[in-house]
Amino acid sequence: MARSAEHIIKGTLQVASLPTIYVKIDEALNSANCSNQYLVDILSEDTALSARLLRLANSAMFNFPSKIDSVSQAITIIGTQQLRALVLASSVMKLFNDIPEELINMEMFWRHSIACAVSARIIASLRRAANVEYFFLAGLLHDIGRLIMFKEIPSEMRTMMQQAKHSQQLLFKVEKETLGFHHAKLGGLLLKEWKLPQQLVDSTAYHHNPRSSADFKDEVAVIHVADIIANSLQLGSSGEHLVPALDNQAWESIGLPDAIVNTVIDELQKQYNIAIDFVLGADDPNEVIATSGAA
Repeated sequence: MARSAEHIIKGTLQVASLPTIYVKIDEALNSANCSNQYLVDILSEDTALSARLLRLANSAMFNFPSKIDSVSQAITIIGTQQLRALVLASSVMKLFNDIPEELINMEMFWRHSIACAVSARIIASLRRAANVEYFFLAGLLHDIGRLIMFKEIPSEMRTMMQQAKHSQQLLFKVEKETLGFHHAKLGGLLLKEWKLPQQLVDSTAYHHNPRSSADFKDEVAVIHVADIIANSLQLGSSGEHLVPALDNQAWESIGLPDAIVNTVIDELQKQYNIAIDFVLGADDPNEVIATSGAA
């Protein structure tokens, strides 16, 4: 007997609570008297993450004229909104690191998610959105529901992937036909249980049908388009072997000319490997991390 989406999420929540370090960072950033040093103290609990933040601050993405050699300086360069997004992104990866290789190659899964995340941030920047890092995070999390499926219903997922490939159907449509729901709904339910902002919930839950979002159609439309770009360029894979159809209304709501797609792809090629290095880069155990010092 097939389980409901709510039942699957209940099982997931028993092993996948919102990462503690993200909760601490989020609470600190929402506090009126948050300081860089307080954030550094929290980040000191995860030296690998601290090292990645330093690498990012010293990357071509920020192009700072001198070397950034302390986490405090890195926070100043990166900014608190991007810090929040990157901490959650890095933390969520650890929750789903035991999925069998026979189901999905996790590096390829995250490469797809990163491509969507970077594309979404670029599109948001071109639209002059207020907080472009929200779009990076939304892109990174958009397929988290598929990880839940791999973890909770692996045999059903294997069958659905085989069916989608043999019948040349989109995997998310096979999921819906088989289960009565697809991965996007599961992802939205998990983010809602984690009490993340409704924009993130909607961007995950409705990225295949952006018109269904009640209040965040434009935000969801950006993730919808970014996901299609990532699939079209075959940058990684979340298990989907075809390119989902573009919702023309979603594209129109973004309000950018058609030619802007070439700009997005050019920028994606410049930023993709930097984002890959931050999210997937191997951690150097000999890397020395300064946790204090003037910004």
